[in-house]
Amino acid sequence: MYLKFNQYLSNRYLPKWVVFIFDLFVVLFSFFVSYCLRFNFDTGALNMERVIWQMLFVIPVSIIGFLIFKPFNGIIRHTATRDIQRIVYSLLFSSGMLTFISVSARTKESNLFMIPFSVMIIHFVLCVFLMTWTRLLVRLIYQNLRLYNKKEVRVMIMGAGELGQVTMTALERSANPNYKVIGFIDDNTQLQGKAKAGVPIFSLHKTFNSIIQSHQIDELILAINRGGMPDERVRKVMDLCIKHKIVIKEIPPVNDWLTGELTARQLRHMNIEDLLGREVIALDNERIRGGLKESVILVTGGAGSIGSELARQLLKFDAHNVVIVDQAESALYDLQNELLTKGYKSGRFNIMVGDVTNFFRMSQLFERFHPDIVFNAAAYKHVPLMEENPYEAIRVNIGGTQLLARLSIQYKVKKFVMISTDKAVNPTNVMGASKRICEMYIQSQSQLEGMKTQFITTRFGNVLGSNGSVVPLFSKQIAAGGPVTITHRDITRYFMTIPEACQLVLEAGFMGSGGEIYVFDMGKPVKIYDLAVKMITLAGLEPGRDIKIIETGLRPGEKLFEELLSTKENTLPTYHKKIMIGKIRECNPILVHHDVLALLNLLKSATDDQLVDAMKELVPEFISQNSPYERLDHSITKKQETEKIPSKYFGLENIPAYQ
Repeated sequence: MYLKFNQYLSNRYLPKWVVFIFDLFVVLFSFFVSYCLRFNFDTGALNMERVIWQMLFVIPVSIIGFLIFKPFNGIIRHTATRDIQRIVYSLLFSSGMLTFISVSARTKESNLFMIPFSVMIIHFVLCVFLMTWTRLLVRLIYQNLRLYNKKEVRVMIMGAGELGQVTMTALERSANPNYKVIGFIDDNTQLQGKAKAGVPIFSLHKTFNSIIQSHQIDELILAINRGGMPDERVRKVMDLCIKHKIVIKEIPPVNDWLTGELTARQLRHMNIEDLLGREVIALDNERIRGGLKESVILVTGGAGSIGSELARQLLKFDAHNVVIVDQAESALYDLQNELLTKGYKSGRFNIMVGDVTNFFRMSQLFERFHPDIVFNAAAYKHVPLMEENPYEAIRVNIGGTQLLARLSIQYKVKKFVMISTDKAVNPTNVMGASKRICEMYIQSQSQLEGMKTQFITTRFGNVLGSNGSVVPLFSKQIAAGGPVTITHRDITRYFMTIPEACQLVLEAGFMGSGGEIYVFDMGKPVKIYDLAVKMITLAGLEPGRDIKIIETGLRPGEKLFEELLSTKENTLPTYHKKIMIGKIRECNPILVHHDVLALLNLLKSATDDQLVDAMKELVPEFISQNSPYERLDHSITKKQETEKIPSKYFGLENIPAYQ
């Protein structure tokens, strides 16, 4: 019965003419009461005939004010400040006209239309009070009827400024869920202890030491301009919310508000990137901009997470032309539309579909564009899949890198920057070993006599939100109601955001003279289990109760702990505190070149076991874990020679037959 009545109320609105007539009644009632108050309810002193005649011109004057400012247009149940302003303006207009008529009547013999100033003042105050109070009363009754039997969500709003006030208004208008604002949180000590719109303002310390528990707070909403609040402060608040099992949300940027107004539905959960993000990276913009000026840049794997972000940042640095290459046509199409939408003209970038292992297609692109700089982000990166498909890991990761490097030398590319991974350090899987071989090959190119192309390698860990990473996987699992799957409770990984990784790649690309492997400061490693717990909590759910976390066991080739350097490696500092030069052990360039070509030629006929065995010979520290290839592990010793060799040894006539 109640639900039907509530639904009936929700779908019915008072006609404007009813509100109009009610307001006229209030005007007449207030006018009569004003006279009574003026003469202390002494009916003998009242001239009723005179009052009635004055009412006859009060009505048209009030109608004119109502028609001009339209206070009857507002929906009563949603009365807000603007509606009250319309009421005040219309009554001020009417009072002004009545004052003018009354003053004019004083100059004539008849005083029929002369209204005492005290009556007009009392009349104005009464009208404002009654018209406002009745509207607010209707709104209060409607909200109580509508929210009856609904679960109450108790909220704290971080930020007692204008955005905080707007947020509170949006929450009060929300019917589902039933929000109740308990208080504001603000760092301004002058505001703490005071109230805004009747809602108290607290410090962050007091909120989490007493208010949270005593008022059983369910949610905290950040109603602040994120640019005006340090990231460290945001992370502190998020950590406190997770510790106290409170949902934390934020308002979207003002430009994203639908119809220019904030609604409760637009509030969004905080991202795990906000929790794991670090301080803003300071780039040497002039060095980068100078290096990119008038340059044509080729980005392979340009439709992927890293490649596409590199393309975005290169365009921001006003690169002359960015050639974006990938074999994923749908993702390339999406990126093309995104860049055009952002205002980049098609002449600033080229979207090219192509396979980095196709010799003729890559030669065609190098011949057409003659790139000055190459960023090689094209690679297969999924560890378990590459463990099952070593052929593809070798063909794409190693073969593609080898081909691009050879073409870069032939077409006199100035810089070749390869994107590597921490999984290349003491690899335990095929993917990591393939990237380590790429590193070795790239280093060998820089040792050539007379080499003018600078070959640079960048090595970093997992990237938040990248394709195949745990963050989007966990997000999908949480959205589906769980369970969230982790391979091992103790597994840890290094993380950085996609923009951060790409910024460091750009910075490292313009350091040194070639041959370096740059290692990025990844911060502290993160336990994947803790990451899952935090993501579930940020989604407003309770780990273990709402969403279960299940261990599935380590996947083939997977490590418990990742490394950025092997036990035999060390680092040297650079001018950038987040970028170090890895002192990587040198490899004999003759042996590396010979073995890489031999490995690529094995693709024509070898089995998976033979391919992986060849990789283990080339990378002795490659010891498989949780993999069927563990049986192939054996120690290999090779005589290492370090003398320089002539560049003619590496001619294009040695391109493997599979290309």
